[in-house]
Amino acid sequence: MLTVNQVNVTEDLKLAKVYLSFLENKIPKQDLLKILKDKKQHIRHLVALKLTLKYTPQFRFYYDDTLEHAERIEKIMNKIHKDD
Repeated sequence: MLTVNQVNVTEDLKLAKVYLSFLENKIPKQDLLKILKDKKQHIRHLVALKLTLKYTPQFRFYYDDTLEHAERIEKIMNKIHKDD
């Protein structure tokens, strides 16, 4: 499952940084990012069909590991409370 967590678009609308997370995937994260990067022009074309903007942004895909960090912190906090 792929989740778009955040999209940051530059003021001139020419670049969009897309932050993604992948849950329960058998394919490694780096391989999934490579697939998306290989298909980014097709994705851009599909987005252009739906938007009415002067420019359709170029996409850059990044893995967002915020959920993993949050889970790690929660485990640490639970361990601290358990030890008290």
